[in-house]
Amino acid sequence: MKYIGHMLWLLLATVLLTGCDSNNEDLFVEEMVVQGYLYVGHPLSIDVSHTVPIDQFYDPAAVMVSGADVRITVDGHEFQLIEQLPDNPGTYALPGDSHIVTTGKRYDLRLGKGGTVITGATIAAAELHVDSTNLENTDSIDPDTVEYGDTEFYMHWNNDPVNFGYFIIIENLEPDWFDEDREIGVDNGGAVTNVSAMPLRDTDEFKIPWVFLGFAGTHRVRVFSCEQALWDYATTTQLGVAENYPVSNLSAGRGVFCAVGVDTVYFELVDLIED
Repeated sequence: MKYIGHMLWLLLATVLLTGCDSNNEDLFVEEMVVQGYLYVGHPLSIDVSHTVPIDQFYDPAAVMVSGADVRITVDGHEFQLIEQLPDNPGTYALPGDSHIVTTGKRYDLRLGKGGTVITGATIAAAELHVDSTNLENTDSIDPDTVEYGDTEFYMHWNNDPVNFGYFIIIENLEPDWFDEDREIGVDNGGAVTNVSAMPLRDTDEFKIPWVFLGFAGTHRVRVFSCEQALWDYATTTQLGVAENYPVSNLSAGRGVFCAVGVDTVYFELVDLIED
């Protein structure tokens, strides 16, 4: 059930598209964005990009930052991450035999590019795994079906006192998720986008509210174990607000540097209720 995305685009969309409106273009200042998501049980790897004006065409490949000096220190040992050229510019990583991110360890980041130096630190949360759900098959190949308004979907994961909290992202993965034929309907679903998110504390289980589901199709649910850095960043990110400044543990630039656990489950949503 494990899934690790290239980056948490949900939390970065507002940060990457930022700056100014068309009447205040001179106010925009390009900043680096640290997509510093270390995953417990995996090698060191982060992405570095930069902001663009809100009225500029956004190309994910064009915003990646090459040529940065990225170093992460743990247990007194400094690792210099290697940019993954030519395939993944802006991604800085090391192979698995160098270091595996470990719960409870402190990680210090130092990133340099030109005259800018960005630092940050975090203590790794616990590895996370979904122990059980009320479905039999939750992998991405042929996930079980959830009937809207009938089959409630819930899951349970390992709870660890090391974690500050948990963060859940629910996504409809269909390319045409917004199609009228997929819409649950005004009498049923309440969601207006294909992504919903919820922070949780002091719990190890979650039942998806129907209001989070507005369109039929394959859904991916990711559960993150949060340390303080990701919790603060995620709970202060206002999606769609260009001038939003989420709480960050970085000394400069935008983004976050954190070390978290993640696990993923899938389900197929169908709507059998007549509007």
